[in-house]
Amino acid sequence: MGHRLDRIIYIITIIYIALPIYMFLATWLNMPAAIPACILFLISFLFFFRNKPKEIEWHLTRKHLTTVLASVLILAIWLYFSGLGGFSFQNSDYQYRNAILHDLINKSWPVIYDYSAQAGQSILGSSNQAMLTYYIAYWLPAAAVGKMFGWLAANFFLYMWSLTGVMLIVYYLFRTLRNARVWSVLIMIFFSGADIIGYLIVTHGKLPGLIQHIEWWSGLQYSSNTTLLYWVFNQTIVMWLAILLIMNLPNSRSLFFLYAMLLLHGPFPFLGLLPFVLWKAYEGYPLVDNRTAEKHSNPLSIFAKWFFAGVKRAVTFENIFGGISVLLISYFYLSNNVSGGKTGTNSFDASMFLFIVFDAGLFLIILALDHAKSPLYWLCVISLLVIPFFQIGVGQDFCMRVSIPALFVIQILVQKSLFGKPDIQEKTPEDGKPLRSRKYIRIVLAGLLVIGMTVPLQEITRSVTYSLLAYPLTHKLMVNIGSGLADSNLPVLAPYGKNLEAQGWVGFLQSDSIGTLGNNFNTSGNFIGPIHDNLFYIYLARHQ
Repeated sequence: MGHRLDRIIYIITIIYIALPIYMFLATWLNMPAAIPACILFLISFLFFFRNKPKEIEWHLTRKHLTTVLASVLILAIWLYFSGLGGFSFQNSDYQYRNAILHDLINKSWPVIYDYSAQAGQSILGSSNQAMLTYYIAYWLPAAAVGKMFGWLAANFFLYMWSLTGVMLIVYYLFRTLRNARVWSVLIMIFFSGADIIGYLIVTHGKLPGLIQHIEWWSGLQYSSNTTLLYWVFNQTIVMWLAILLIMNLPNSRSLFFLYAMLLLHGPFPFLGLLPFVLWKAYEGYPLVDNRTAEKHSNPLSIFAKWFFAGVKRAVTFENIFGGISVLLISYFYLSNNVSGGKTGTNSFDASMFLFIVFDAGLFLIILALDHAKSPLYWLCVISLLVIPFFQIGVGQDFCMRVSIPALFVIQILVQKSLFGKPDIQEKTPEDGKPLRSRKYIRIVLAGLLVIGMTVPLQEITRSVTYSLLAYPLTHKLMVNIGSGLADSNLPVLAPYGKNLEAQGWVGFLQSDSIGTLGNNFNTSGNFIGPIHDNLFYIYLARHQ
């Protein structure tokens, strides 16, 4: 039963990742492009389907039923307050998330906007028309439901689609650890860096509010898992799932096909995942084969043979034909985005130093005691030390989003140190480490997890607070609680109470005032690209 369940979940997982990409190829491309692209994709998918993870001794059984049910309930509540589905308060970024979903539901695909009354030719070219040019893959299944059954159905489906995704993530987390614990789910939800320490330093000890967003204390941000889900779910859920799937794949036969499908889910985390994809491509393949005299040869020759042997192993139909076709089509689609060409760098200063130390460094130092021999660990170290120096776009999205894979891998390594079975520790020095030393490592990691809980708790508390204010049954109760806390004069609770009083008029859940990206070109620049001289639009896109 366990092995059969493992196979079923693998099938569901690859369908979950592949379906939005197939929908894009089938509905956004013109017929001469769509037919060969879809045929190559389906054949590649069938090969991917056959390249399932190796069977393992551990699997879910009936004795895990309580753990599974508790995990599903916790995940459902976590997502309920994320804003997905429109059941709870939505953070400000939902203004654009909802507008994208509206346009995907209400407009033909590909989505075209006419800004002739708003923008001059110097901005959008001679046509003054633009195409929705954004990483839209995550919304496509929900938008298709919305086209048939309306806005509310699309939102409900989006919630259920997301719940399915995080359930798959937790399954593969259990599989990777060879262990199923509710604690693993809670750690995933509340995993974050020690932002509270950095915040207290820069504010000279001022305590933050219960619903305050403190992750910008240094001017940079490595987002907590809950922050990512509550703000950029479209770039997060599939990437988390892909990381765990890559760690469980038996080889690199379908690796680059899988990787290519991720570009349309988010270019920034796609870039951040590249080191881990390359690790998988060469996993278990030594630079020097001790069975030959090659180790006495020229080092460049050794490296070249090793490199090309890894490439040869990955030369499969799905990687070459499926992967390259999906990658090129996705690239041409996204390359014309208005904001994509804005680049810059961040200088190293005291704020960046503190940011690296408290948002990642403390975990990395402790994890070195358990995982210093793991390539995954060093990929995380290098990634998180380099990422803060680069900037693309008008904000710090590069730092926040390219770091998604490395931060999630750190969380996995933490869980391996806490719960992982010895047979899946990646050649760590655990076998020769005294039990007392391992106990201290776990105590310190647990302490860092508790410190990091501040940010996820603030995100969840803010959502719960504003959500309960929006429901008539709980509105008056929340306002009364706010009055009591405001009069308490306690440093943390009094501001929270005053905020409750001030927000007492709030009576909505969805951040949906924009409606469509077609209303204002100036606020839609991050999501569109001109159709004038657009190679994707001219040669590949369906014309309405």
